Amino acid sequence: MAIPIRGRQLFGEGSDLAAWLALITQSHGDRRISKQPLQELVTAHWARGATLLKKDWESSGREMGRFVARLGELANFPGDVGNDDVGLPTPPAPTLAGEVRLPIGEVARDLRTDENVEFTLNGPGGSPHMAIMGGVGSGKTRTAVHMLKTLRRFGKVPLLAFDFKGDLAGGLSAIYSAEVVRPPEESIPLDVLDVSSDDDIAIKTAAARIRDSIASVKSRRPSGVQSEALREAIATTLKARTAGRIIALPDVARALVAEYEERGRGPDELTSTLNELTQFDLFVPDRSPADFFSRSWIILLPQDSSEEMRRLIMNLTLNALDKWLNAQPDAPTDGEGARSLRHLTLLDEAHVVLKTRLPALANLVRMSRSKGGVVVLASQSPDDFEGAEDDYLDNMGMTLAFNTQARPGPATRIFGSGYSLTGLNVGEAFCRIRSEARTRKIVSWEP
Repeated sequence: MAIPIRGRQLFGEGSDLAAWLALITQSHGDRRISKQPLQELVTAHWARGATLLKKDWESSGREMGRFVARLGELANFPGDVGNDDVGLPTPPAPTLAGEVRLPIGEVARDLRTDENVEFTLNGPGGSPHMAIMGGVGSGKTRTAVHMLKTLRRFGKVPLLAFDFKGDLAGGLSAIYSAEVVRPPEESIPLDVLDVSSDDDIAIKTAAARIRDSIASVKSRRPSGVQSEALREAIATTLKARTAGRIIALPDVARALVAEYEERGRGPDELTSTLNELTQFDLFVPDRSPADFFSRSWIILLPQDSSEEMRRLIMNLTLNALDKWLNAQPDAPTDGEGARSLRHLTLLDEAHVVLKTRLPALANLVRMSRSKGGVVVLASQSPDDFEGAEDDYLDNMGMTLAFNTQARPGPATRIFGSGYSLTGLNVGEAFCRIRSEARTRKIVSWEP
């Protein structure tokens, strides 16, 4: 088969070696084979090809997906093979098929009926997302880990977990074959400045999303002028990719300073915060989102790091996840209506990111179900969900609450009247499954 590249046939012209050699000589002008040793001629031709490929690699920002797309353009592949915005398409991420039923904890027993209590994670018409709440020592993390271990027995699903206390890494890293990353000592190998296309609309859209992720690390949002300057600085940085530069978060900080200078503004809280956060290599663009999220990761976010740093790490990672996962085709369903699973996200201490009102998290909860996404939010109390603009709990397939000092209002809205979370014994919890009409009181685990 002939493969045209850079306007010439690399292989082809039947199987005639002489014709192929003649084709090589065309790229070197009118020189004749007899005037140049064959080995030298072939070596020169391939050296020239390697030089051209190197230029294409640099112009693609050294990103494999773009490099392959560039080669596809040069080879004149048919235009109907993929979306013009992303070049040569990558195959959809694999999914786990079949119904997944998870016992709610190690005991999972209904105190009233004594029956076993299970949650069908991917049943027809339901939501796969879970909210698990409880005070310190209540067993919420223990229950979440047990359920995710059970899920792993059904097959492979890549996991992304944010771990604040270190108790997830020990329970899940081995069974999910997850790599544990400890920023800022270790960089997260994810290109959080990835953009699907080099066209102006794609860059502006990506810049706005990344701007929101950075701007929400502080409790007080930037002013309109600050926000616009940050977006322009990010867009300028993203455009540098088209020139073959490798970009990272420190480039955004420098671009923001330059944008301020052009606008006649001096340094302020926004530039100070960004400079402080980018003094560490929190992310390095070693892996594209498609590559990164096809594997399992546990990101340790210890309490001795700043809240702004923890928020920035979670926000940018979740933004990249949302952009990648919700761009996937819908996950298939089987004959019983069970939707296949594609990715699993666990947010321990979810109130840290809930406070940021991050659009990416809202998108993951509202939209990723059809893509095979599962989001597990572990937090201390129903109160943590009250200030969020999006009503996350309405999108949960299962809500579980252990003993915690929650205000009556939020608990009543979730479980109904007469359910006091402060009166629960050790291992007991109130459980509301979306497909069921009533709240259950269960024993999830026993001391």
